[in-house]
This record gives sequence, structure tokens and C-alpha cells, in this order.
Amino acid sequence: MAMQRRLVGVIAACLMLASGAASAQTVRLEQYRHPSEPKFELYNKLYLAGLKDGLIVYTVRQDAKDRLFCLPPDWMLTTEQAEEIMLRFADKRQVPGNVPIGLPLLAGLREAYPCDKQ
Repeated sequence: MAMQRRLVGVIAACLMLASGAASAQTVRLEQYRHPSEPKFELYNKLYLAGLKDGLIVYTVRQDAKDRLFCLPPDWMLTTEQAEEIMLRFADKRQVPGNVPIGLPLLAGLREAYPCDKQ
């Protein structure tokens, strides 16, 4: 437990230092697909990685009946796979460009990894 608290403290400190010159902003689908500057492509990938990890942690912490999606046991979802799932869902459903990328990501994960709810 002490190790987890220390890790959370280190992560929080790093985020505070890193956010000094930047401000948090939702990444929209159009911004993700067509970044205005090359550096934003990297920022968008980092944003997607954090979003993916956050959704996974959230859903794993839920009771089995309340999970948003169910990854196979011992499966490691990469950011590249999450990007593919998100963009495939957005293309298939013709999601507008002004939608935050979290919505097609979550919907795509739910479609790709449904939970068998009895």
C-alpha cells in the first residue's frame, strides 16, 4: 500500500511539473486525425494512451456485472491497437470530427470486447 501511495505521489509530481506550460484540453477526433503541428501527433498519442489506461483501470475496478468492456485475461492492449479500434469505430459509424476521442474509443472497446452479461 505504501508503494502505491509513493507511486501516485511521484506521478502527481511529474504531472504538475509537466503541465506548467501546457493546459489540459480534450482531443477531438478531427484534431487527432489531422494535428495542426507535428508535435501534436505525439501529444495526441500520449493523450490516447492515458485515456486507454484510464478506461481499463476503471472497468477492471468495477464488479464483473458493471464492466464497460471485458478484455481477455492476460491481454495487453497497446496504444496502437486502441487507436485502430477507435478509428475503425469512428469510420464505421461516421462519427463527427468534433466528438472527443474518448467516445469512439469506449464504444469501439465495448464492441470489440463485449462482456457476456448473464
